[in-house]
Amino acid sequence: MSYDRTYSREEIHQMLYLSERRLRPGGAHTGHAISRHSEQREDPFDRRQIRQDSTFSSRKHLILATEEALHSTQGQQELRKLNAHGNNSCKIAFQLVATQGKILADVVLNPMATVGNQQVPAQGPALYLQKLPVDSIILIIDKLTASESWAPLHIQTAYPNKVIMPS
Repeated sequence: MSYDRTYSREEIHQMLYLSERRLRPGGAHTGHAISRHSEQREDPFDRRQIRQDSTFSSRKHLILATEEALHSTQGQQELRKLNAHGNNSCKIAFQLVATQGKILADVVLNPMATVGNQQVPAQGPALYLQKLPVDSIILIIDKLTASESWAPLHIQTAYPNKVIMPS
């Protein structure tokens, strides 16, 4: 089976859905693209140790961004690595082009303090910004050895990497 191919939007949605809370192949962490990086996240303020934490404004935006990244030249090159025996995982860091400005994210900016050379959580309220344009995303993908032919990938995570902040 070739992993570097065109996936329908429905296939992408199903792979995201089936990957949710499933253990990562060969790993201990569960898939979390929907529950941690979309509007379905229960508490956007639950990760105060991170300076900037982003979630897609809707599952639709998550799916559209994932679709563009998977079908891009860069995405297809990364997926091609999964065709080789022994390569079970790939990471796609992709700057949106076709959907740039259309894919939106909600962002939490947590207060941080510098202690020595490290940034640590600080006291104070977090800033919550909604519906900011997403500039780039990151996907972490694993291949499934025993899988349905229409859903051969485990999408461990997919999240907005960079958003365009208001001036």
